[in-house]
Amino acid sequence: MIPHQYRTVAFTDVAVDLDGDSLRTLFLSRQIYRRTRFVVARNRDAYAVVELTPARGDGGAGTGLFIDVGDVRVLAGPDETVFVDRPDIDTAVPSQLLRAARDIPDAPRCVIVRGRYEHVNFILDPTPRRVHVLDVAPPWPAKLYDQVRRVVDTAEELPATECVPQVVDLEKIAAAEPAEHYLLPCRGGGMSVPGAEISYLDEVPPQADWVLLGCARSRAIHDHFYPDKAGDVRQIDICPAALAAELPLPPGEARLTKCCLLEESVETRGDTVVVPWGASFSLVAEGLAAASELAGRLGGSDGSDRERNGEMT
Repeated sequence: MIPHQYRTVAFTDVAVDLDGDSLRTLFLSRQIYRRTRFVVARNRDAYAVVELTPARGDGGAGTGLFIDVGDVRVLAGPDETVFVDRPDIDTAVPSQLLRAARDIPDAPRCVIVRGRYEHVNFILDPTPRRVHVLDVAPPWPAKLYDQVRRVVDTAEELPATECVPQVVDLEKIAAAEPAEHYLLPCRGGGMSVPGAEISYLDEVPPQADWVLLGCARSRAIHDHFYPDKAGDVRQIDICPAALAAELPLPPGEARLTKCCLLEESVETRGDTVVVPWGASFSLVAEGLAAASELAGRLGGSDGSDRERNGEMT
């Protein structure tokens, strides 16, 4: 549970005990700003988080700036909360709040974060959606995972999602199947195989006795330029989508990977979402959202945690 907009969270010092009866009596005696739905209440060094329901008929949508409180519910008491100052955390981004909570050893149920711009928000009972991001490298850092990390850092609409890197080292794959000569798709990754000769398919080198380190698209390009060797060349398949199919996931989790056979679309294949090789940030964001939604379904979430009264994610 994370308030979708931190402007719905008020922060206030109170002079009462932080038990349910005291907080209920206090807030039922007050009016609240019409956008307020949650209050972080502080008494000295102790904190509680309270949810406020507008009085019947108010709904928070009236013309008045302040409304009566109809009900008060304590979401987390002092023994269940911790308050942290994290100026590096944007509290509007659910996955950043999740990261702040994960950085606390043995964190309690509720982590209150005062983050960038001094904005305060909280995360209660973190149950992240886990998305494994499978990519190949070099180049380093693995591009798809690097893109995902940058997307997550600004994804305000994405539910709290934990992205787990699954980076396959192509140099180790090649070393596991020794050869004197390898044919790589291009120079772009900066890959090297010590002790072996390297040629690059996009330069169309003279035909040689090599091992093709590439995917189905590389194989098709090879067979176009070297029809005499079509079907005969030894190949090590490095397609991330193909590698993903051989790596089972824990139950309730999803994967994001890439494939050069896709060009302008995102596909879901079982527990894996696939984006094009070289996908733009917008396509990566689309793929990540699909993978997070898939993880939610696989993990038993039907999306009902998305919003309550339009204010909660």
